[in-house]
Amino acid sequence: MNDVIPSADRTVIRCLVCGSSEVRTDEVIDRGLVLLSECPRCDHRWTARAPLPAMATVRPALRGAREVARAA
Repeated sequence: MNDVIPSADRTVIRCLVCGSSEVRTDEVIDRGLVLLSECPRCDHRWTARAPLPAMATVRPALRGAREVARAA
């Protein structure tokens, strides 16, 4: 029998104080997603808002471009 353990999504963060990569994180929903982080090496704790998903950017109108009249 070939059982596969599903992999968990992992947030890769380094400690802002000591640079350790063994940071523990937890996700909390509070008016959006908030990451609670703690470094077991130096006991530094911090929170951060999760990055927003990339949104489509709107291209600004070109200067001097004329609008085309709609067909009736």
